[in-house]
Amino acid sequence: MPFNLLADPWLEVRRLSGKKDYISPCGLTDQFATDPVMALDFPRVDWNAAVSEFLIGLTFLAFPFLKREAGAWAEYFETPPTSAQLQEKWCPFLPSLNFDGNGPLAFQDFDSLEAQLPKPVSSLLIEAPGENTEKNNTDLFVKRGGVTALCQPYAAAALITLQTYAPSGGRGYRTSLRGGGPLTTLIAPLRSGQKMTRLWDKVWANIPYLENHDEKDLAAIQAQIFPWLQPTILSNKGVSISSDGRPLALAFFACPRRIRLVFTEGECSLTGQKGLVVENYRNQNPGGDYQCWQHPLSPYYRDKNKKLLPIHPHAGNSSYKDWLGWWGFNGTPAQSLKNWGSRKEEIEDILDVATPEKIEAFGYDMDKWKARQWLHAETPWLPDSHENLKESVKDFIDATDEAARAVLSTCRIALYGQEQKDGSYRIDSNAKESLKEASDQFWDITQPDFQQYLKVLKERSAQSGCLGINDIDLRQEWHKNLCQKAYSVFNAFVDVSSLTGQNPRRLVFAQDNLSKLLWLKVAQSALGLQSKQSGKSKRKAA
Repeated sequence: MPFNLLADPWLEVRRLSGKKDYISPCGLTDQFATDPVMALDFPRVDWNAAVSEFLIGLTFLAFPFLKREAGAWAEYFETPPTSAQLQEKWCPFLPSLNFDGNGPLAFQDFDSLEAQLPKPVSSLLIEAPGENTEKNNTDLFVKRGGVTALCQPYAAAALITLQTYAPSGGRGYRTSLRGGGPLTTLIAPLRSGQKMTRLWDKVWANIPYLENHDEKDLAAIQAQIFPWLQPTILSNKGVSISSDGRPLALAFFACPRRIRLVFTEGECSLTGQKGLVVENYRNQNPGGDYQCWQHPLSPYYRDKNKKLLPIHPHAGNSSYKDWLGWWGFNGTPAQSLKNWGSRKEEIEDILDVATPEKIEAFGYDMDKWKARQWLHAETPWLPDSHENLKESVKDFIDATDEAARAVLSTCRIALYGQEQKDGSYRIDSNAKESLKEASDQFWDITQPDFQQYLKVLKERSAQSGCLGINDIDLRQEWHKNLCQKAYSVFNAFVDVSSLTGQNPRRLVFAQDNLSKLLWLKVAQSALGLQSKQSGKSKRKAA
């Protein structure tokens, strides 16, 4: 019997009791009331992430609801389908998800690619060293030779991850439907009395709704959903695979890379188990070029030409300065985040009131084909429909950004400033990239306070509805908080008491400049506070 991604127990999971288990997708809701599945438990975090997205896509195939069917969605959240019900729903898709054997193979090319030279299976791993990396000995995450064979479950997880997050790989190597290493944001709801989100709840909370033009019977159009059921649409002549006329479900199963795995008897490098393994694979360029898609699990931003583009993790630390983009400011949030407001209303009585739902954000920070780091962050959920709340939140974060810039620039002036003819000081060109850790520290130490203010803003918004938020007192408090933290970070980095040999005028200039910026840029410009005396706001009354 061929290995099948729906029928075989290939998913490594962890249950509430801490027990490790192996289930098929139909086992997602098994023992839900007694010892539910809490999370995937593969040995790599990117595998867990990509397979989670795969499960969301599979579940969408089984339950293709329209938005007007929110009540039916709520029923399955309250009482999840049984394993038998899931099996029945997925039965029509079973033949399309064979992973080895004869015929079309899941996430692999329609053609056998037998004319291509085999490559080591380790190259399926996103951060695996490429040919130039090996020549130059610049491996970053995984040293060569570490993985020589993968068992079928691990080979499936690795291939799904590569197709889902495919980075640039040189000429003809196509990136994923969202580009290389995209950012994914998922709603993680919490049931009343629970401390952790169950895997089914996370999967179910993030399935998209059918678009109006989509075919309701997805089983009848499988050839349009699974690319491996028909010859690959090649992109060597400028041909792309656009979303026009194609079902939304394809976004979960896109295959930008043309790959065929080579199965043989052997021993898995990671588990030590003997049996059918993958030691090599064949690939051929170019693959499929996916263009103009809006993936339901990713936020998008608008570029200068107003075109929507997927957000990607960036280098360095991530903090709440990134949340605006993840929430869909200057663009649109992931569809699952937009849907959560109405869905939450349907199931509010079974959710934990004291612990609000959170957003999990994750993805690779890529430099072309090089993986620099893996991002995993958690943020509060922000209602997409409350415009007054969004305005206030943006102002608060903009204020932090201005304060962080002020701290950074004045620290640089205090330590490296060059005196000008007019008696002022400017940052020396050699110091313009220094002390970035001062800005990072400022964001870090203000984040807990921001989350508390955000909680209050959300409460006031919920109480006032569409009438607006009376938040002038919070703006004043936030400005005071930012000032205190700004002076604290400035003093920590400059350490005025120990700089006895420094020009005192330069230090005084930097301190005065910090005070001016904290008022002009933070209080007036970002927070809209009119004057230090009145404390009034320039914002229009609601």
